[in-house]
Amino acid sequence: MTTPPGPDATSDATSDPASDPASDPAPDPDATFEVDDHEWLGQADWIIGGEAAAKARAQGRYAAYVLALLALVYGFPFVQATFRTSDSATLRDQLSSFAAYGVGVAAVVAVFVAVGWAGRFRGPVVPPMPWIDLVLAAPIDRALAVRRWWRYAVAGALFVAGLGGLTLSGGLAYAGVVGPLVIPIAVVGGLVLGLAVVRVWLWAQVRSWPGPDRGPSLLWRVDDALRELHAESLRQHSANTSTLAGSAMTGNLRTARLTFARPVRRSRSARLRPGRPVPVLVRRDVLGLRRQPSSLVTGLGLGLLGSVVLAWALSQPAAPGIAVPLALVPLYLGYGALAEGLRLQADNVGTPSLIGSGPLEEAGAHLVVPTLLTTALLGGAYAVAAVISTRGVDVGALASIGCVLGALAGGHLLAAFRGSPTIHPGPQVLIAWYLMPAVVVLVVGSLLPLLLRAGAPSAAGVAVWLVVGLIAWGLHRVRRLTHLHRW
Repeated sequence: MTTPPGPDATSDATSDPASDPASDPAPDPDATFEVDDHEWLGQADWIIGGEAAAKARAQGRYAAYVLALLALVYGFPFVQATFRTSDSATLRDQLSSFAAYGVGVAAVVAVFVAVGWAGRFRGPVVPPMPWIDLVLAAPIDRALAVRRWWRYAVAGALFVAGLGGLTLSGGLAYAGVVGPLVIPIAVVGGLVLGLAVVRVWLWAQVRSWPGPDRGPSLLWRVDDALRELHAESLRQHSANTSTLAGSAMTGNLRTARLTFARPVRRSRSARLRPGRPVPVLVRRDVLGLRRQPSSLVTGLGLGLLGSVVLAWALSQPAAPGIAVPLALVPLYLGYGALAEGLRLQADNVGTPSLIGSGPLEEAGAHLVVPTLLTTALLGGAYAVAAVISTRGVDVGALASIGCVLGALAGGHLLAAFRGSPTIHPGPQVLIAWYLMPAVVVLVVGSLLPLLLRAGAPSAAGVAVWLVVGLIAWGLHRVRRLTHLHRW
């Protein structure tokens, strides 16, 4: 049997001040508690992201591994094989000329302009929507709260730029065009360029929302730039990301174009003059470029860059075979920037025509403005190249320019009237659906100079029929898509 405690034990227990709850000191309402922001953010990351955040980081590392593997297996052999087919001494002299430096500077400027434009809609720092709503509203330093996504963007830009510099310089060195010392210089230059590009991208994102500090000094004051990111701006960029991702997965390119559309602020008082359908449509495209000067500048800039490279490739026998495909990429993009009217026709396909023009007639009218502007750029660039090279004007080169213009027109008919992808397409089918018009233009456009330089009438006939077939295919897509959407 247990003996109950005596009165002394009870009195000792009650007399102990440590065991008396009433003797605990009351909390001071003015006392401050130091909380580690890193610990708070770590807990918020686990609550909001959970295992999905860790899986996303693992997927990022896997994507970097796949990209490096592709550069090693495909990129390096392709670069060195391309430049090995050219005369090393002549190509080295041409790459060290002022014209080559000018093209390189123009390409770098085009990259900066592109990221500056993209930063207005989707910047490098875009946290998920729950993080914006729940974490950024807390009293935590904004630069610390969004720094993780900034580091992701910096790491990706440095990796892509460094890998590109390594692949290109390694292929040139292996082909004997440059010395091995160029490899580390190119890698360091690529890293510097990648860091500069991602900082301009962040600055463009900051400038997309009104704020007290939007000057160019934010390019080197990264923490201040991160603090200037407004929560509403981040919410808008996150919504744009979701919209673009959904458009890409479903193949709804019209939604993506509407997301990137800017309000018209110029030439609002200008009006179309009445006339016959084709001239009215041409004047409508001119008015559209006046109201959207960014499209005009982008199209002319990319077209000029591609025209210079193509003129160099057609006027220099020692030019590498890759020069023509490299020229076709900016030419294709520039032509597309100038052909906004063609895409608007495709977006409204099936609706009754208000001016009595048929679909083929309307599509042909929308090709007039981009074709004329691209012709002026290509003709001017080739004229300058012919004078510099002292080789005179080559009939085959002129025929190649004419055929390239036809290939660009046919390719953009395919791109604008490609329709919708198959029901529930896989990733490979969707990528092929996106790239099909561009790939067709690259293949046909690259074959044209080779066929026309062959000198045989049969080769020239094949080149002409390739262009005619591409344009006919594009017109068939116009007719087919119009009939499918007709009431």
